Amino acid sequence: MNQRRHFLDYFFKEIMPYRYALLKFIHTSIHEIPENSDVDILISQVDLRKILRIVEKGKNIERVQFHKKSFATFTCLLFEDGSYLEIDFLHRFDRKGVVYLDAAMVLDDIDVLNSGLKVASHAYNFEYILLFYLLNDAVVPQKYRDYFASFSAPERSGIFIHMTSSYGVNINVLEDLYSLHSRHAKKVRLRIENLSVNKGVRFVYYKLRYSVEVLKDAISHRGIMITFSGVDGAGKSTIIDEVNEMLKSKFRQRTVILRHRPSLLPILSSMRYGKAKAESNTRERLPRQGTNSSGLSSFFRFMYYYIDYILGQFYIYFKYTLRGYTVLYDRYYFDFIIDSKRSNIVLPKKFMKWGYHFIFKPELNVFLYADPEVIRERKQELDTIAISELTSDYKKLFADLSNGGKQKNYLMVNNVSKEETFRRVMKECIYLII
Repeated sequence: MNQRRHFLDYFFKEIMPYRYALLKFIHTSIHEIPENSDVDILISQVDLRKILRIVEKGKNIERVQFHKKSFATFTCLLFEDGSYLEIDFLHRFDRKGVVYLDAAMVLDDIDVLNSGLKVASHAYNFEYILLFYLLNDAVVPQKYRDYFASFSAPERSGIFIHMTSSYGVNINVLEDLYSLHSRHAKKVRLRIENLSVNKGVRFVYYKLRYSVEVLKDAISHRGIMITFSGVDGAGKSTIIDEVNEMLKSKFRQRTVILRHRPSLLPILSSMRYGKAKAESNTRERLPRQGTNSSGLSSFFRFMYYYIDYILGQFYIYFKYTLRGYTVLYDRYYFDFIIDSKRSNIVLPKKFMKWGYHFIFKPELNVFLYADPEVIRERKQELDTIAISELTSDYKKLFADLSNGGKQKNYLMVNNVSKEETFRRVMKECIYLII
């Protein structure tokens, strides 16, 4: 049993005296919740501080973050063994300043499972799940549809009566409510809009609170940039793909993968070969394989790509970073410093390194390396000497940059074990996003 599960045992034992209701809960035990899923709990606002103290007193917590909003507190927990948990404590059902469900009524109508867990009644659980996805313009996931479809006739009848009386919808079966664009969905939305809590002064107040919170999030919860460097065959692509998938599935991060540079400007060779062919040639070009030997030509080529970095970094910042994206770079400006010949550029390394002063510094830079023999087992395009020299140059560069004091994090990892490399990289990523 990992530390996440131990914490859940402790936490639900401690909050037993309090009023709460698990939401979107379709299990018989808290341990049946998938590792990548979060926990939604409705609580009374007066109990929030006490419950958050219970969270803080949990064992084996390496890092905890509370993101408080007017209607909820979103909690992120990272445990010492690398397990992770998100708990959303809701005390008001609010979507963009629109209240869509009465929290007090839900707390007054709970079911207690054999395990002692307090869950929202079938009717309110169905209503919450439906409204949660409907108001987010999303389809109710199949797992919830299957869950309610498995109910007995009396249980489904109870939910049916609750929904038809609450929203005045003329449906034949519960499944009629799942369609996002049906007349039933429109009627549900209209009924929510016409609730007294969404009228007059309270409506203005909640909308104003929502606008302020959106502005605060935009300022304080910006995205991050992570770069991956290394000799071909060091395992960058595999690690990037796994980190990208984990960030999206487990940590609910919006991500984008970029290759080498912002690419606001097209590859120079695209004017000759076309975009698709030029990009293909660039991907297949090996380190130190550029054919250009002209210093003047190299300078103009470098300035073209450097302008792309200077201008493109602002484009990426406004398009992704300010909107909370995690930007993953498969190679970055460091390639120009260590292996500019790959881009048909032959200029002094000191000059290329000087240019880095004006480039945005990512929050995390990962350099993956391995022994030449290991790399040649994966890819045989480079000889042992070239691999050793490139690896040595990268290590020196990362060591120099990391000694700058104010510089961002530069992580060097010997990628022998993919699992261990992934664990180390993800740990650093988690520190940045929570």
